[in-house]
Amino acid sequence: MKCQRQPGIHGTLLADVRTMRNGKARDCRSSYVVVLDRNGDRNGDRNGGTSELRELGNYLSSLSVAGCDVVVLDPSPQPQFESNGRILRWVGRHVPVRPEHCTPMGLLDRVRAAANVAACEKVIVASEDIRYSVEAIGKLQEMLEAHEVVEPQDYLEPLPWWGSIEAGRILLHRGIEPQPDHAATFGFRRSALRTMRVFHGADFIDDPVRRLAAGGAEVFVATEVFVRRQPGTFDEWVEKRPRLAGDDFSLPFKSAFFFSIVPLLLLLGLFGGLRLAGLYAGIIAFASIGLALQGRTGASAFFPFRTCFFAPLWVLERSVSVYWALFRKIRGSEADHARMVMPEQGGGTKVASLR
Repeated sequence: MKCQRQPGIHGTLLADVRTMRNGKARDCRSSYVVVLDRNGDRNGDRNGGTSELRELGNYLSSLSVAGCDVVVLDPSPQPQFESNGRILRWVGRHVPVRPEHCTPMGLLDRVRAAANVAACEKVIVASEDIRYSVEAIGKLQEMLEAHEVVEPQDYLEPLPWWGSIEAGRILLHRGIEPQPDHAATFGFRRSALRTMRVFHGADFIDDPVRRLAAGGAEVFVATEVFVRRQPGTFDEWVEKRPRLAGDDFSLPFKSAFFFSIVPLLLLLGLFGGLRLAGLYAGIIAFASIGLALQGRTGASAFFPFRTCFFAPLWVLERSVSVYWALFRKIRGSEADHARMVMPEQGGGTKVASLR
């Protein structure tokens, strides 16, 4: 469903943002925009949801030390939005997602939304599981002086077994190219958007940094800046598998490779025997471990050596998840994960999509 204008809230929030830009923008080094990737079912109704929100609030309150204007974009329905506000309003500006933040397809555009609510020229966008150190956020702010878009490297801590698979994915990708894959945080300068080509529409790309680069922005990969990311629960990890695989459909060669793994393995086993199929699987496993070891160079302090050996498990997972994502796409449910409920004055709700 497409985003719709929310009466009553829009004017107040727009005035707040203008006040911030005219006043506090001179006092802050950057705006830190975090989008709550949750709705009512995943927040207060979930055991531990309030404690998780308080932990997030404690972290956000520490960002003022780094000179940040903190903004929390909350897609929760009205009752939950107000409940969240009792915690989040003390750490920064707690604002609802508005129709202006969405693409014509009804998907949340994190870049446009962050640029719209930010009070500062430099904007840092992060998911709610990101935890910057003061040193890391300071480095990012300095790099944004010279670059239009800066993307640091995230790492996971702690490391449950599913987090180790994710770490193996990160290392494997680092072994192929330095730019993070599906990064959870990045920074950009608001002025850079004014000179860019249109970066939303029917060909909307989910990865914001990939989309900014496609629009003509200059992207700097800060491979020496590491930002901690919390791994989340196992259920959350499973929920993201088809979504992340589906996001990569915009990269046809990458998707084609993963689509081919299982069928080729079955064909080799059928016509060449188990030995040939095992050789094929072994080559993929050793190659992925080798790339992960290469990607660990310069990042050994943040990725234990054992995570390199989880890279083959990620390749196996992705070779299955691409079919899961294709099935969801055929059914027309590939965007189910993105549906959100936008708060509206008077207790009503509006539904849109969250990406």
